[in-house]
Amino acid sequence: MKLTLLETSEIVRNGGMGSGNISGYDVIGLPAGHGATIACFSDAWRFMRWNDQWHGNWTGKFDSAQAALNALREDLLATA
Repeated sequence: MKLTLLETSEIVRNGGMGSGNISGYDVIGLPAGHGATIACFSDAWRFMRWNDQWHGNWTGKFDSAQAALNALREDLLATA
């Protein structure tokens, strides 16, 4: 599975969308019906993923966006 980071136009702050200037990415290449975003807040990179049936929570404390992306890929493969 090839996942790619795309700089997001949304703003992330304190884990919420739309309330401040923090780095964030949308994830491209997910299975149909799935979505994910990666953002840096509270001094760590985290990911949130969701699908058509549920919306997830922020997960992890990673040193980089790439490390969060790798963990997201492992999470997706583990639940496939």
